[in-house]
Amino acid sequence: MKYIWYRFKTKSIEDYRPLIDMRDIQCPWWCSGEGTDYAIIICYLPNGEDLLKYWDDAYDIDSKEVDEIKYTDRFKKPDWID
Repeated sequence: MKYIWYRFKTKSIEDYRPLIDMRDIQCPWWCSGEGTDYAIIICYLPNGEDLLKYWDDAYDIDSKEVDEIKYTDRFKKPDWID
């Protein structure tokens, strides 16, 4: 399976969670930082999923296709992912 790795900003700094629970697609997301009026989100989605379905106010979007989800010390596997 191919994934799309995203890094983007969202205007929702008080509640930057995705609009749709990502537990069903088993793809992680993290808040990487915050600015005065935005949060920076890192997430993976299956290739073909629309980012704006999950964060409708996403902007300044970087993305790349990847073969697997990579976890690191900073971006750990969330507890809710099997």
